[in-house]
Amino acid sequence: MVSVPLVTVMTDTSINGWPVSATPADINVRQFTIPDTKRHVQLCADVAPILLWVGTAFHRHISNLDKGILAVWGYNYRKARQADAWSDHASGTAIDLRSDRFPIGKRNMSLLQKLWVRRILKVCDGLVIWGGDYKTDASADEMHFAIAPGVTSKQILAWRVKHRIDSNGQQLPKK
Repeated sequence: MVSVPLVTVMTDTSINGWPVSATPADINVRQFTIPDTKRHVQLCADVAPILLWVGTAFHRHISNLDKGILAVWGYNYRKARQADAWSDHASGTAIDLRSDRFPIGKRNMSLLQKLWVRRILKVCDGLVIWGGDYKTDASADEMHFAIAPGVTSKQILAWRVKHRIDSNGQQLPKK
């Protein structure tokens, strides 16, 4: 009798459509350092450059990421809090920034901080969504940034080329 190896096919996806797994390596989740900070975060390597860039911009213009305990989150294999679906964190395609200052269900950002979020999102060309845009106060999630539904690796790569961003989320020097 010939034994056939068992092949695992990932069929579960997060809200934004990316594959989820309890084993981070299966979905290319790695640990990264957010540029200009001491903070480490686990993200899917395909989306890490744009989310790391968001983290750096957030750190520079909105709130210092090096302050606060457990203030930065990435990959977390779990269901979404507000829906019966896999969280974008379960695919490593979401990042939470300053969870201590901007907890779920609170709208704590100042007008200036919100304006900076809008500037950051504009540079992201629609590839990233913000939890502060969630409709109800109960679901408000100002710390949360995620890859938008339907966004592909190719789109993120094109964004990186357009904005001269390396694989670690840092802007490359002009030629």
